[in-house]
Amino acid sequence: MELDDPCTTPRDGQDPKVWSHQIGSPPFSLLLGAPFDPSSPPPTYLSINYLNRDRPTNKASQLAGYELLPEGGLQCTDERVLANQGGVIMDVIASVTACLLKGKGIVGLSLPIRLFEPRSTLERMLDRWAFMPVFLDGVERFDILEKFKKVILVAVAGLYVAPSQEKPFNPLLGETLQAYWPNGTEAFCEHTVHHPPITNFQIRAEGFKIEGHLELIGKFKKNSLVGGFSGKVNVIFDSGQVVSYTYPQFRAGGMIFGSRTVNWTHEMTFEDKKNGLTATISFGPKRKKSWFKKAIGKNDDFTGEIQCKGNKVCEITGSWLEGLAFDGVKEWDSNVHLPVFHQFVVNPLPSDWRYREDLVWLAKGNSEIAQKWKYKIENRQREDRKLRGHKH
Repeated sequence: MELDDPCTTPRDGQDPKVWSHQIGSPPFSLLLGAPFDPSSPPPTYLSINYLNRDRPTNKASQLAGYELLPEGGLQCTDERVLANQGGVIMDVIASVTACLLKGKGIVGLSLPIRLFEPRSTLERMLDRWAFMPVFLDGVERFDILEKFKKVILVAVAGLYVAPSQEKPFNPLLGETLQAYWPNGTEAFCEHTVHHPPITNFQIRAEGFKIEGHLELIGKFKKNSLVGGFSGKVNVIFDSGQVVSYTYPQFRAGGMIFGSRTVNWTHEMTFEDKKNGLTATISFGPKRKKSWFKKAIGKNDDFTGEIQCKGNKVCEITGSWLEGLAFDGVKEWDSNVHLPVFHQFVVNPLPSDWRYREDLVWLAKGNSEIAQKWKYKIENRQREDRKLRGHKH
């Protein structure tokens, strides 16, 4: 096995960021064979040391750039992010309106590079399972109810990991990801449908596997951007037990005016059909039945219960920023339990997310060249889509 991925050093020239000053694209490019353009040279690929650099796991680091609001939820205070997004939101909304009038969704909208972080949606999606090694290790010793509870812990705790106001790159059709965790668990993802944007995934661990497909959704609603993943995650244990769950919605407020806020809303549902177990978790303050009484709790609170064949088993309470308790016993504490982040393999498939030139140039700190590559890649995608017989 090679010590590093290919093309991480220059083919010619002395600039460590530029792969070639003669050839238009690196060997794994979507634009393979394109003529050389001195204004947007092909980058050297990201090294395995960069990809697998340490990520901080303490709570303060996960919430860096945010402040906890008294009413619950988060407010973005990162001046760099706010400055990058300033002045483009109205342009984006105008583009969104045009897309909606044409019957298109907004997830495929072409956006300015300064709104992005140098990650793919495939890569950020794996953060949802950062607590899998914490709560599902040694799963063979758990009974049916304990397995069900552990899945709830993994799913809910994963909502808290590194919320970001910056947008990850929409995956290209056929884009893949291969990763692993320190305990040997492996992850495989592929972007299989572009309109609507759907990603298939499989995680293989000792005693269980996680698989399914999720669709990235998003829409503007008044002053907020509401989005998330639509679809089910299926946790399949070697014992035959299967627990499926859905995600809540992500709401970013203050898109046009006011403070930029972040919260999770609506519901998560969990189901084990074989054993008759279900759970519904509702996000936000607990609503009173009377119109004349205020809701109790904060915006980041959640409540729910586990039922077995319609009968209540236990209550679920907590906050996606603080922790989760079953019948008052705290089983996940964001101040105690730390996420375990995935790492990447050397020499993955040529379709891996890390070989995208727009993303690579943004990671190397050159947003101007990244923007040019983004335009070129998006134009190629449109051309390919026409060849497949699609109109848009």
